[in-house]
Amino acid sequence: MSDTTTTSLGRARLHVSSDAPVHLTLGGDHTPARACPLVEVHALGGGREFVDHRLTRGAAGAALRPDPDHAVGSLDGQPWPTTRVTQRDSATGLVALTDIARPTEASWRLRTTLRNEGATTITLAAVSLVSATVLPGAPLDDLDLLTARSGWMAEQRWRHRRLGEELVDIGTASHGQSPRDALRISSESGWSSGLWEPAGYIIDPGTGQAVGWQVEHNGAWTVEISRRADRLGLVAYGPTDLQHAWLHRLAPGEEITTPWAALAFSEDGWQGAAAEMTRYRRALRSALAPTTEAAPVVYNDYMNTLMAQPTQERLATLVPAAAAAGAEVYCIDDGWHSDAQEWWDAVGRWEPSMRRFPDGLQATLDLIRAQGMTSGLWIEPLAVGVNSPVAEELPDEAFMRRGGERLVEQGRLRLDMRHPAAREALDAVVDRMVSYGIGYLKVDDNYSVGLGPDADADSPGDGLMEHSRQWAAWLARLPERHPGLIVENCASGGMSSDYALLAHARLQSTSDLQDPVRYPPIAANAPLALLPEQAGSWAYPQPEMTDEEITYTLVTSLAGSFYLSGHLDRMSPRQISLVRAATDLAKELRPALTQELPWWPDDVASWDQEWVVAARRAPAGREGLLLVWHRPRPGQDGPGSALNLPALAGMRLTRVMPPPDLVADEGISVEDGPHGPVLRATTTTPTARAYLVRDTTHRDEDVARSENR
Repeated sequence: MSDTTTTSLGRARLHVSSDAPVHLTLGGDHTPARACPLVEVHALGGGREFVDHRLTRGAAGAALRPDPDHAVGSLDGQPWPTTRVTQRDSATGLVALTDIARPTEASWRLRTTLRNEGATTITLAAVSLVSATVLPGAPLDDLDLLTARSGWMAEQRWRHRRLGEELVDIGTASHGQSPRDALRISSESGWSSGLWEPAGYIIDPGTGQAVGWQVEHNGAWTVEISRRADRLGLVAYGPTDLQHAWLHRLAPGEEITTPWAALAFSEDGWQGAAAEMTRYRRALRSALAPTTEAAPVVYNDYMNTLMAQPTQERLATLVPAAAAAGAEVYCIDDGWHSDAQEWWDAVGRWEPSMRRFPDGLQATLDLIRAQGMTSGLWIEPLAVGVNSPVAEELPDEAFMRRGGERLVEQGRLRLDMRHPAAREALDAVVDRMVSYGIGYLKVDDNYSVGLGPDADADSPGDGLMEHSRQWAAWLARLPERHPGLIVENCASGGMSSDYALLAHARLQSTSDLQDPVRYPPIAANAPLALLPEQAGSWAYPQPEMTDEEITYTLVTSLAGSFYLSGHLDRMSPRQISLVRAATDLAKELRPALTQELPWWPDDVASWDQEWVVAARRAPAGREGLLLVWHRPRPGQDGPGSALNLPALAGMRLTRVMPPPDLVADEGISVEDGPHGPVLRATTTTPTARAYLVRDTTHRDEDVARSENR
């Protein structure tokens, strides 16, 4: 065995030797580790180096060796310091170029380009985005995995799992065989977060070291976590043959580049890793997004309100009410584009309905502007109904096809963004919509189409990946083509919450959930996967609600960028004042929103737990905002259990929502306990409160502030 040289990239290290692929380790001890090669490649002609059902140890990846002349070097002209690792297989001519950028001191962004410099075609079946040995030397049984299931109206279900229970120790030391088991999570089709959030964390409770990861692809992906003898491997892929019917033929002279993935590291547990991922996401957006400012307060008339049935008459009262409640944007959601009551299978033209807006849509948009708000419209660009004239006007090649037939789901075709006719048609639609004077565009994606199109592709998964990339590029160009346009990303709520899209979009809808009592875990946990300033969680107060119910849903939206709906035009002046207090508070907190770091003083929230807690803090210290929801359990007698928050010991909590002059009831009492604040519900109904968290030296200032609200 030749000597191994190590190149330090902070807490990440590259291990290079002439007789093995380059390896990457992150955290842990400094012993050179060969558990996980830097690049995993599966090709049909070679299969696996070691036979099992995992995606790791592909023979094509195992055959790579560092380039003897320039294995590790710097790559110029990048937004951040970037290292390029060059490896090649002299037998096949396959070359792997892996770029490792460092957007922050504790984050790494990776992707690999494969080039065929050989004489024969190589059929790829899986290529890693990132492959690393994480926390080498840590006791594997004790590691903590933090991942999140996702589903429509059930996003962001984060939970801790002990590695030793998910990936058991098979006694490798006694028989020399490495386990073949793997913990695998993945997406399917075009919804990147339809099954799992494309992010996660691995934590060593003994040392506090933690690694965060995220996949930055708005389509199919897979992550495998597996034991490699006494090491732990973390490998992320885009689409694969095994999961997504992805094959790509790499002909001589051709190359293909994977999507990006990112890693972050902290010595301060999973909360520290989440903070580092937050810093990384902000650095990413600073380099790629048109602006990193938090979004304005948005009113959208869909959720629990007009539900896709807007009309000029209804908006005549809703628009002034939204303005009175403090909204800065009024977005007319779906339905504005169709004369029909049921329009699902006829969309695609995206022209205003004269039946719904007899004086023309422009008159209502003018009303929105006259009320001092930016006007916005909803669109689902990829959808073309089978009964839409657009289905016949565009060529077959502009739609996703498989086996020679157009793909249809629930009466809808799907545009294939690989084809210029599809992109040109959407450009024309958005250009026309912007010409109406709108400044806000809600971009939705409400259905998925399975494996993807095989027309003009090596496989369905290959066609879907290229479509997804073109879709992300189209979304990124929107604010470039229309400067100042605010773009919201939505896919039936949070079904595509990934940073291929969120690197450019201003706002992300976190869910379509219509139950305000169940919503808080989604809002509280969302910053584990996306920036707080991009997370739009619905507040939908209604005139029939009590003050406590209105407060409850308003606090949910304060967890991120304020996002409002509800029949505000039917509310009393006092109820509008309560809503206005929340939007005023959101605006007051907004400058800090893009600087503060998310944290969880009572751990991540489970779906049905009694107390839900979320917080944001200043980059240094614990001052910031605390959000608390109390949800009595079914059949519970009395106000329930107390909430102890030792993480806030020595801090003072000052209630800022609801204002005492509007809601005098304490709702949740705050007492000084021996180990920090103790909170108790004073009512048997769902209750929520927002507090400023300040050092005790700010006591007089906060008392005065509370009295003036």
